[in-house]
Amino acid sequence: MIKEKYYNLYRVKIITNLLAYLLLIVVVGGLLVFGFPALKNKLFYSSKLVPKEVFALNDQINSSSPEDVTQNRVYLLKQMDDFAKGSVSGNGFSSEIYFLIKARLDQALKEIPITKVPKGKVKIWYIYNMGIIAKSEDKTIAFDLAGTYVYSNLADFTKYIDILVVTHPHNDHFDLDVVKEALKNGVTVIIPGDKVLFTNNQIIRNSNGEDLVSLIKKRQRINSDNFISLKPQEKTIVKGVEITAYPANHRQGAISEINNGGALLPINWYLVKLSGLTLLHTGDADRFDYQTSFASKNVDVFMTDNVDPRTNEGLINLVPNAKTILPLHVLELNHGPDIVNSNSMDYRNILDDYSNGYFKPSNRKIRFIPMIWGESLFF
Repeated sequence: MIKEKYYNLYRVKIITNLLAYLLLIVVVGGLLVFGFPALKNKLFYSSKLVPKEVFALNDQINSSSPEDVTQNRVYLLKQMDDFAKGSVSGNGFSSEIYFLIKARLDQALKEIPITKVPKGKVKIWYIYNMGIIAKSEDKTIAFDLAGTYVYSNLADFTKYIDILVVTHPHNDHFDLDVVKEALKNGVTVIIPGDKVLFTNNQIIRNSNGEDLVSLIKKRQRINSDNFISLKPQEKTIVKGVEITAYPANHRQGAISEINNGGALLPINWYLVKLSGLTLLHTGDADRFDYQTSFASKNVDVFMTDNVDPRTNEGLINLVPNAKTILPLHVLELNHGPDIVNSNSMDYRNILDDYSNGYFKPSNRKIRFIPMIWGESLFF
């Protein structure tokens, strides 16, 4: 009788322990599946796991303005370079700079959906690399939104945009995770409308090939009518927004520069009219393989690739009526430590063209506004 009593108690204890372990698994699993992002943010912002220098620099950025023309702003931009250089680790970067990107883009991700933009105005956020989000009173458009390799929540921005335009299929401009999430969220995604071939792991222009959008749909198993392309100099109205594509050539020095007079890589400039303002985004392109004139076009915001200081001067010759230049393609970490070691994609390179808030090489008063991840401006 006593033996049986102890046996029953032992069996109850085993069952109780099993239930406790099972409950623990359910709780931990639930945290991982449902609560992990919140838990991760709690650890990021509330623990001491992130170096205080990251938050100190983030606070400095928040207390500054892209339109500040004082030496304080110049010093902050140089601090960004120094911070990036100090984050170099082997052939890549240490976690500190990725922590800063997270802090900056978490902030933008919160701001964009709650920001009210007055009629006739546009607010522009600088996201990452050539990534821009422009919001008007009733429409939001993104350019080259890419970089899930530096910010895992990047695709969440597509919950708050109507249109995504992609200049070319390099992974720092065309992010497949972002594109797929955008399509799932009902976003219209626009890419160049060239005939192409896929060869040697590259997409190249070829008049005997197939449409770029068809190639990507087939290779990536994308089935969406919202994934479209624009043909050369084709103007279209998408969700009430006028967009014109201008096929161009990738800047010199890239894998896909000119071959026998024609560009290998399909790449577009995009001219977008949003809430009465004209936005022009170049991607990585700096020239055309045919005669294109923007001389008669008034461009309110000209978004350029600033890898080479000479590029902007050439672009101004193409677009003489630009009111404001936003120099982009800065501190793109996927290009490796050379971006800061050789001063090719850093702010010091941009500051070579900067003079008290204006574009130095020009004899016209063109605003020149270097921005930092997550910063925004009204136009």
